Amino acid sequence: MDLRVENERITGLRDGVPVGWVDFEVTDGVARLFHTEVLPTMRNTGAGTELVVSVLEWFRDNSEYRIVGVCPFVPVVIRRHPEFEALTTR
Repeated sequence: MDLRVENERITGLRDGVPVGWVDFEVTDGVARLFHTEVLPTMRNTGAGTELVVSVLEWFRDNSEYRIVGVCPFVPVVIRRHPEFEALTTR
């Protein structure tokens, strides 16, 4: 999934078309992912999980921020993908 990062929103794109976004805020070295939204036509297709995984990969590769999943879906994805657990403690 391609990502577009603007202000405090990361939008997931498939073939250039938005499928959803994650809103976040950064303070004191912590990125709080507080809202995940997937377009209605993309729900129940795995797009939400793919989006959050892509966002976590982006934070892992492009920042030193610790991740806090305020949105309840983010911790669910992290539990299913333990390779991202280290992001919650750095």
